[in-house]
Formats: sequence, structure tokens, C-alpha cells
Amino acid sequence: MAIERSMALPFLKRPPALDGSMVGDVGFDPLGFTTTITELGGDLNYVREAELMHGRQAMLATVGFVFPTLVGKLPVDWAKDISANPLEAQYQLPGVVSAQLFVFIVIAEGLRAQIIYKPDSVPGEHGFDPMGFIPKFCNTPEKMAEMKLKELKNGRIAMIAITGFFFQEAVTGSVWPLI
Repeated sequence: MAIERSMALPFLKRPPALDGSMVGDVGFDPLGFTTTITELGGDLNYVREAELMHGRQAMLATVGFVFPTLVGKLPVDWAKDISANPLEAQYQLPGVVSAQLFVFIVIAEGLRAQIIYKPDSVPGEHGFDPMGFIPKFCNTPEKMAEMKLKELKNGRIAMIAITGFFFQEAVTGSVWPLI
């Protein structure tokens, strides 16, 4: 009987929980998190939801990391003394702005939690499509799967990119040659 191998790392066995049923599943789990989660009675949909949310946040963060340097800061009074370096700027925000950010994050996460903890929820599908792109561009299951895979891959590369931005900015003081 042949051992099934991971498509991502062919020298490792494919984890049993990663059976290819999820979009983007290529058997990448070198530390065995999926096996531990399923053995403890956990759900891989929650883990996929976390991966999608981290990917979406990383995609926004990569833009936010370079935007103030390339385009400029917000034209408001409180922003004039804040650094364009995002590692410094996060500690220079006025208390009122930080409080507003915290409140809106709590509200957004509370609303998201009401969706993702339903037993029949699909990871990443929160019903937010104000421009109506899903019916226009994802009108078949194949197109929807393709778009989900694109989002997943872009989110994964953005998580790697923002980590690189962070360390390069921390070590060198800029993300040169990008900016």
C-alpha cells in the first residue's frame, strides 16, 4: 500500500485531515497542526477562516505599509506630526484615534463571529458584496473555486510580504528598494 505524499512537500506524508476537499489544500502542514486540531475535536473550517482573515489583513497591511511614504499622510491636523514609518506611527496615534480603532475592530469581529460560528458557515463567505461582484464574476462553482484559490494564494504571499516589510523596516529603517 503506497503512502500518500503531500503535493507541497513530497518528502512528507499527507496529513489525514488534508484530503484535498478545501480550496488550496495541497497537504502543507509540516508541523502537524491539522492533525492535532482534528484529534482534539476541532474544525478545520475555523482554521481556514483564520487563514483567510490573516491573508486579507496582510493584503491591506502591505498597501498601508507603503502608502504614507508614496502618497502622503491624511490631511488632518492630528496626522501632521505622525511618522510615515508604520512601526513608529502606531505608537504616535492620539488616544482618541486608537480608541476608535479598537471600538471598530471589536464591532467588526463581533459581527464576523456571529457569522463564522454558525454550524453551516463557509470560511470566508460573510455575505459582504456591496458592488455585486460575486453574481457577475463567480456565477459558476468552478469560477467561485478559482476566485477562492486566487484570494488564498494572494493572502499567503501577502503574509510573507508583510513579514518581510516588517523585518526590513526594523533592521534598515526603510523598505528600500520598494520606497
